[in-house]
Amino acid sequence: MLKIGIVGKPNAGKSTLFSAITQIDVDIADYPFTTIKPNVGISYIKDRCPHNDINVKCNPREGKCIDGIRYIPVEIIDVPGLIEGASEGKGMGNQFLDNIRDSDILINLFDVQGDYKNDISMVRSEIIKWISSKVYDNWQKFSRKEDASGDRLSLKLLKKLATFGINEKQVEYLLTKINVPQQLSIWSENDVIELSQGIIKYIKPIFDVGNKADLLNKEIKLEYPVISAGYELALAKAYKNGYIDRYSRHFNISEKCNEQQKLILNNILKFYENNVMFDDVISNIVSSLGYIIVYPVYDESKWTDKNGNVLPDAFIMMNGDTALDLAYKVHSEIGDNFIKAINCRTHRIIGKDYKLINNDVVKIVSGSR
Repeated sequence: MLKIGIVGKPNAGKSTLFSAITQIDVDIADYPFTTIKPNVGISYIKDRCPHNDINVKCNPREGKCIDGIRYIPVEIIDVPGLIEGASEGKGMGNQFLDNIRDSDILINLFDVQGDYKNDISMVRSEIIKWISSKVYDNWQKFSRKEDASGDRLSLKLLKKLATFGINEKQVEYLLTKINVPQQLSIWSENDVIELSQGIIKYIKPIFDVGNKADLLNKEIKLEYPVISAGYELALAKAYKNGYIDRYSRHFNISEKCNEQQKLILNNILKFYENNVMFDDVISNIVSSLGYIIVYPVYDESKWTDKNGNVLPDAFIMMNGDTALDLAYKVHSEIGDNFIKAINCRTHRIIGKDYKLINNDVVKIVSGSR
């Protein structure tokens, strides 16, 4: 499952947003370090569901489908607030930063009412310093040993970077984007910093997202997407109580509401005529990074699994992934015994090297039992 870490300064609204998008109650208060350990939950990214093309309702095994829009689960990690010096252990420093090791994408949530440019810079700087300190630790001994091994540079660095959930393919890609010496023993600390900057740009990218759009002066236009965690939490609670028919920007108000509740919800509805929710932002980010959604099925004609469920699974893959990659994602045994695949839209046989595209519906034919 794709993992998204939410980072930022204390009081940026991370826990409010987390509670809204995961429907999990957590401690929310207007003082530093309300969250003292990471909260982990499930939220969703959105994509057009292929069931629209066959006019049969899908049956998601995980996630949901509303009005032809598929909601695909992603893991959300609410990381406790970072302060300046966190990389050196201030606040709860390294303990907090360790929580982002497994994240594929980082969202740097900032308060639009504060000194947000400085806040953005500080959080990014602390993450880079933290990665650099981990990589550069015991560097001289490590570099001499690895240079003597004769391994490729990617394999040498993998021994340092695997702890961040980075694989060899990602290290090789990273080395095409940065300029560092091939010989590790002549690396300076600046080379390690360049490596760390590359990690948060190309491998675990950080995206800056503003919060408290409802309090932002309408005349001010930011170069970042801006949401309202407070309004999202209000909608989550309204949906839970049956006051609206869905947790979405486009909702209908129930007759259960009194006049005051209708007034508040109508104001929120008006706000979302010109604003976005977090799932809109993260769906755009995921798409911009080259992630695609692919649907493996058993029956290529009806697009079902063995039990007749229509399009039960939606897998998040990378642009450039192949039919064989999909087979391994379904099950390692299916990948090991791959015979062929079928593009269920064209009904054509495709090979293991076929490059998947977004919204593909694919049947994998395997020799495994």
